[in-house]
Amino acid sequence: MHPISSVSIESLPNELLLPILEACAAPSLFGVCKRWHHLLASEVMPSLYKQIGKEHVSQEDINKQAFILDRIYKLESRLSETAKVNAIFRQIFTLASSLSPLDFKWESEEKKYFTLANYSFYLLNINRFLLWKKLPGGEEYLSQEEIKHLPLEKKGELLRDWIAENCGNIVDLDLSRIGLTYLPPEICQLSQLRTLYLNKNQLISLPAEIGQLSQLQGLELNQNQLTALPTEIGQLSKLQGLYLNKNQLISLPAEIGRLPRLQRLELNQNQLASLPAEIGQLPQLKGLYLKQNQLTVLPAEIGQLSKLQKLDLSHNQLTSLPAGIGQLSQLTKLELAENPLKDIAEKIRRRFRLRIDHK
Repeated sequence: MHPISSVSIESLPNELLLPILEACAAPSLFGVCKRWHHLLASEVMPSLYKQIGKEHVSQEDINKQAFILDRIYKLESRLSETAKVNAIFRQIFTLASSLSPLDFKWESEEKKYFTLANYSFYLLNINRFLLWKKLPGGEEYLSQEEIKHLPLEKKGELLRDWIAENCGNIVDLDLSRIGLTYLPPEICQLSQLRTLYLNKNQLISLPAEIGQLSQLQGLELNQNQLTALPTEIGQLSKLQGLYLNKNQLISLPAEIGRLPRLQRLELNQNQLASLPAEIGQLPQLKGLYLKQNQLTVLPAEIGQLSKLQKLDLSHNQLTSLPAGIGQLSQLTKLELAENPLKDIAEKIRRRFRLRIDHK
């Protein structure tokens, strides 16, 4: 079924046209006749922009979604929502056409119609494609004549079987700096992974399937756009190092306390205002790094981290510390700079030679 052409649109009365434009972004956002541009700007484009935001950040407020979209697509915040939608679609379809030209074989005959369904389809398959190219042998496989010109959808269908046949023994995988906007669920098929590097991408969330990587020991996610972690993170029973510096995390799931082998947890430069009490259930934790967050209080359970050696709480909003910190016998380094501390237990002050300036 072909979308309504811009010629037939001109003859439609308002009462018919408006519901069409509200329901879908057709006809082409660039080709619609000038007579109806004000309807596109006032009715369709802003709602489409919000829907795109939900594709990335479904549980955040609209302002948060807009902030993250601007970061992902390098958009100027002063642009109108109409201009932002146009820019997003240009980027996503340009990239898609470069990866699978056959998806665009009919582009010369009619304009590409920008819809949320098209966007979601290409976004999913582009991320699968980026994952595939970084797997050992993946790029060579995609370069075969019978493969390289297939549409993205067909390549996506091939991915799962190809991973099962060729990547069962991968133990280390570096997917850093490849432009991932989310992690394809097929990652769970790499069941032997011990280390996974995802630094410097544009990840907003992690799939629940991350919890199926039962052999994972190191997970690096520095410099992404993560706002939350899935509860399935608690299934990574062999995880020893979790690195989440420079994200947008506002909270941690209680399941973070189900990581019995975790030794190092880095959360510097996020938006954390509190920690779950379950943080105290990490029996092997040696290093906890929380520099530059929004912490105003710490759970008393932090005093249960009996093997903790380094605790960085600098550049937060703490006014007091749990007395239990003074009982952490292996703690040798406590960083507290740039906190408005007013109340520190005598035992903690003496042990770490801390002073409080009363103003």
